[in-house]
Amino acid sequence: DGLKARLALLGFEADIQVVESGGETWHRVRLGPYDSYRSANSIRNRLQRNEIQTLLMRVRQ
Repeated sequence: DGLKARLALLGFEADIQVVESGGETWHRVRLGPYDSYRSANSIRNRLQRNEIQTLLMRVRQ
């Protein structure tokens, strides 16, 4: 929830998914969707400048 609040302060609305993997619980924080790779990469760069680790993924619909 701390990261979600931090993203909100930067103007992003995040979705949090709880994922169980290998006996561990992970909290996946997702933004998007974005219209193009270029716009997603621009957001990624902005997050990285704010010291937020990112992973850019294409989600099939």
